[in-house]
Amino acid sequence: MEKIAYLVIGAAFAVVLMTLLPIAQMTASLPADGGDMSGMEMDASEMTQMGAMHQHPPREVSPDLPAPSLTHLMFPDAMDGYNIQILPRNFTFTPAAINRPAQDNEGHAHVYVNGVKIARVYAAWYHLPSAVLQAGDNDVTVTLNANDHSEWSENGVVISSTVVVQGPDQTP
Repeated sequence: MEKIAYLVIGAAFAVVLMTLLPIAQMTASLPADGGDMSGMEMDASEMTQMGAMHQHPPREVSPDLPAPSLTHLMFPDAMDGYNIQILPRNFTFTPAAINRPAQDNEGHAHVYVNGVKIARVYAAWYHLPSAVLQAGDNDVTVTLNANDHSEWSENGVVISSTVVVQGPDQTP
């Protein structure tokens, strides 16, 4: 029982660390004096280029196992943005195995907004802040990814789910 507790604590620590590391890298690029950040905004082409850097090769699911499938639901959050509920079938989230060799029907999810990768997700829920949405329609896509980040696919088609949501009204 003690070993299980250590595994759970270790996995939780790894998830927190992997969540905070990108934030620390992002804040390291902010002006040290807290000065003007207006020049740091990205336009759509820069965001698309960033998203393109995050493309992962497809990985065919084993024909010997039931293929994973995926859907996701989007719930408006009363405070900000949306809460995403990720509903995979025949798939297990394995946050402690991230960056290890791929194992059939397990791994994590990636969340994309309008084709740009926003996050890695290690469980069934994720909060999507409105700051990553543009005004009007936004395609929010979730993919199932193996531990090595390749995208699970079946017959060459990436296993994914896309939902269209409305972004914040930009009028003053």
